[in-house]
Amino acid sequence: MSETDLIDLVHPTLDTQWWWDALSRGELQVPACKSCRSRFFPPQAFCPECGSADVYGAPTSGCGNVYSWVVIHRAFSPALADQVPYAIVATDMEEGGRLIGRYLGDLHALRDALLVRVRIAQRSGIPVLGFEPAG
Repeated sequence: MSETDLIDLVHPTLDTQWWWDALSRGELQVPACKSCRSRFFPPQAFCPECGSADVYGAPTSGCGNVYSWVVIHRAFSPALADQVPYAIVATDMEEGGRLIGRYLGDLHALRDALLVRVRIAQRSGIPVLGFEPAG
């Protein structure tokens, strides 16, 4: 995968730039609402729970449990063709909120409620959110 191919997959906006910046520093922050205290994903300008625009990046432990997953056998982009099969997991974080990212462990070990932790990798200078088995 070339750097250009990967960069084409990432499209930060004014509402998501803070999240990409935190990932680039190796930090995971979860979008949270100051009004109703809910946590959510993906980053957006308004809280999906109460509609407040008072959202911020809340620190997180990076630990959670796999809620669901899908194994990709056919790349949706030529930039990922050399990586199939791979899994995308939806992970319920300890502090609340559900994040989606690449699963970085053995695909055969994936199961419901698997305890995972965040691992932020850099690929061609782009931060990639991933989850690996904890412990």
